[in-house]
Amino acid sequence: MNKHKRYNVGILIGGVHTYFPKEHISGIATAAKELNINVCFFLGTQTKDFFEDMLGGTHKDSFDYQFNTIHDYSLMGGLDGLIINYGTLGLQLKNETAEKFARKFNSIPTVFLTEIVHAHNCHSLICDNRQGIQLVMEHLIQEHNCQKILFVAGPAQNTDANERKKTYLEMMAKYHLPVKPKMIAQGDYSEFVDKQIEKLLDDNPDAQAIVFANDEMAFSGYRVCEKRGLKVGKDILITGFDDCERASGMEPPLTTIQQDGVLMGRMAIYDLVDKLDGKNVQSRRVPVSLCVRESCGCQEQLPEIHNTPVNLTEQIHKLNRTITHMKLELISFQRKSWFIPSLARSLNDCMEDEHAFLLEVMKNMRELRTKCTYLFLLDEPIIYHQNDEWVCPHDLRLAAYYRNEEADAFHLYDRQPVTDQNGICQLMSDHERHQFMIFLLFSGEKQYGLLACDIQQEEFPFFYVISLQIGLSLHYLEISKAEARRRQEMSRNLELVRERNRVLGFISKYDELTGLLNLRGFTEQIKKLCSSETNQRAYIICGDLDHLKEINDTWGHPAGNFALQSVARILGGCLRSQDTLARVGGDEFLILLNCEEENFQDIFRKRVKDACTAFNTESDKPFLVEISLGIAEFQPKPDTNTQEIIALADKDLYEAKKHRRKSVRRPEA
Repeated sequence: MNKHKRYNVGILIGGVHTYFPKEHISGIATAAKELNINVCFFLGTQTKDFFEDMLGGTHKDSFDYQFNTIHDYSLMGGLDGLIINYGTLGLQLKNETAEKFARKFNSIPTVFLTEIVHAHNCHSLICDNRQGIQLVMEHLIQEHNCQKILFVAGPAQNTDANERKKTYLEMMAKYHLPVKPKMIAQGDYSEFVDKQIEKLLDDNPDAQAIVFANDEMAFSGYRVCEKRGLKVGKDILITGFDDCERASGMEPPLTTIQQDGVLMGRMAIYDLVDKLDGKNVQSRRVPVSLCVRESCGCQEQLPEIHNTPVNLTEQIHKLNRTITHMKLELISFQRKSWFIPSLARSLNDCMEDEHAFLLEVMKNMRELRTKCTYLFLLDEPIIYHQNDEWVCPHDLRLAAYYRNEEADAFHLYDRQPVTDQNGICQLMSDHERHQFMIFLLFSGEKQYGLLACDIQQEEFPFFYVISLQIGLSLHYLEISKAEARRRQEMSRNLELVRERNRVLGFISKYDELTGLLNLRGFTEQIKKLCSSETNQRAYIICGDLDHLKEINDTWGHPAGNFALQSVARILGGCLRSQDTLARVGGDEFLILLNCEEENFQDIFRKRVKDACTAFNTESDKPFLVEISLGIAEFQPKPDTNTQEIIALADKDLYEAKKHRRKSVRRPEA
């Protein structure tokens, strides 16, 4: 049982859709469990060649380059150490040396896989590429007397690939066999190098053998040879490198170099933990062996072939286990794939509410039975073009999580930032061991953040697709938010138009909201009364809806409009048909009437108060509609200064408003 603390280790690895990186992941995961440490896989992949093979022609809309940025996010992870599979991290690194790349990460102990580096705090694990190619070449030359041997190289920036190519050239020179440039094709370690092999065979119709720098490119060689009617193992000999799961199941079985990717992954974890424990760890090479099968022209029944590292029965068992495992993975993926349209639909239903959207993501993670999941978002999406200089953003925040059967999401102002001191690992810290697969969330040229899922290795393909769907949905959410902002701007513009129309409405005779006269209409009526010289006592009454602002702020403008319309009805009900009622401002009303009744002012105030009480008794609104009144008496004459009369009524209103309620909210509301 280990005595060290539970370390948090990051693994930077690309090409995870291919065999050997998957072997590394398997070995790392197994060793991490044995040593009781947390691991965070920062995953990259390349799909361009796959889509080109499936769709035909050039897949122009590939954004695989986005995956080449995910390793920089590990710098804000708060990790104790790193394992870097340098050779798989993508084409972005083609102009960056391993030493320079190592210096960016060597602030913490680091193990480099498939690459040799000489940097502080770093050491390397790499297979014995030279020995492997020597074994292959000697077998083809000595056992099969091959003279014209072609070579399909791996990525130019990959050390494994370069060592294998260099050894091929050295072995051809050792046996005095000529090599022309057209005898070497440049591959990329993927299974989709058909075009390169087609040209290679066109240029070398007399070729006897092809040495491939890895097995997956050799599978492409099988496919091309079959199309040309060439029988592998007879018309042309083929060898690979890796001994991946499909090698022994090819027809004919592939002769290859066997290197143990699982072992290398385990060694990387144990070496890194030793470094973290303060032990001295040296760089080393992992031994390889030649696995002879029929693709090189050997016949399995020949007794003289003894250098196969595993016997036929073990190979068959291994292949059967692989086939069964792949079938189970396919069945599981097919069943889960029905979940993806459901996820897209449920997220689409939340486009009006970002908080609900994030919570829905976490609820779906719970349904998928992840151990726990964390969603980290950038404050604003960033646009990264392939030819731009990459600068890792520093505004990553925890936006949502699912753990211990609890799902929650945060609004932007509540999101916890991810920093070097408070990194991804610290946000995930608890008493349990975790294995996080971390996916980049992007759509096209825009990056949105990271998705970290505590899942098993075999679940990666499905959750990779899930991460692509979430990235796409985040893009739609961004569009929805932009549309909402545009709608708000349009609403503000419409409100401005309405305000201008309200100003223009004073030119007309009637108030649009209440149907009453407006200021102009009221002015015409008071002029008409004063010019008639009736010699009757008249009154101008200023009415004011109490606390209109409170109603608007608390219950909204529709409620305020309802209150104003109610005031118009209440006052109208207290007047005679020949009296004049107008709305002359937001909450201001004016009344003009003539009356000889004694104590009219007290009587009218009580009448309006009683009418308000009756209205509020019947109303189901959470607020009261009440009216303050100011009354001024005058004798109508042609020379009457009506503005002075209105000012007197307004002064009386001001005194009345001192006695209004402090709030019109109903006590029970």
